[in-house]
Amino acid sequence: MKVSVLILLMLLVSACSDDKSQVETDTELTPKVEKQTVQTEESPVPDQSSGDKENQPMDFTYKDLNDKDVNLSDYRGKWVVVNFWATWCPPCRKEIPDFVRFKSLYSDNVEILGIDNEDADIEIIRAFAEDYSVNYPILLADVYNPTEFDRENTMGLPTTVIFNPDGVEVSKRVGPMHFDDLVKVIGVDPSTSTNIEVVTE
Repeated sequence: MKVSVLILLMLLVSACSDDKSQVETDTELTPKVEKQTVQTEESPVPDQSSGDKENQPMDFTYKDLNDKDVNLSDYRGKWVVVNFWATWCPPCRKEIPDFVRFKSLYSDNVEILGIDNEDADIEIIRAFAEDYSVNYPILLADVYNPTEFDRENTMGLPTTVIFNPDGVEVSKRVGPMHFDDLVKVIGVDPSTSTNIEVVTE
């Protein structure tokens, strides 16, 4: 009888030891989960676009219709309106007369650069510019080798980017830009223009 009780106790001790070993093994196999931060409106992701690029003058170079280099920095001291467009784009055609009028009125302080973004024969682009009496430089984007500036501003046409006289981007619009929009962004007063007579229909 005593022998039976002793054997039973030994079996129980052995079972408890095995359970403890199994618990320790399971604990070691449990992966450690690091604390994660949930980004909400109260804890937003930092703006990656701000920082060194903000308020920094920029520059770019495009070829014009005469194969000459035109740089943004050529126009330091003036407001520069950069308009991405294409001959096949109806809203582009609609806004061009406003750019022509604005350039005529404020050429002393403003330059407009029309960047054609399409694969088109240069003579077609030249004829288009003549038909619309374009009075500002027409530049050519390379649609097969776009620059970063091209990619950022050709998701939709037309797109207009405005730079202040220091060469810093101050405004961007995807969609048509009209005369009154240019007046508001640049802050000119149409009543003070002496370049040409304003004709209203």
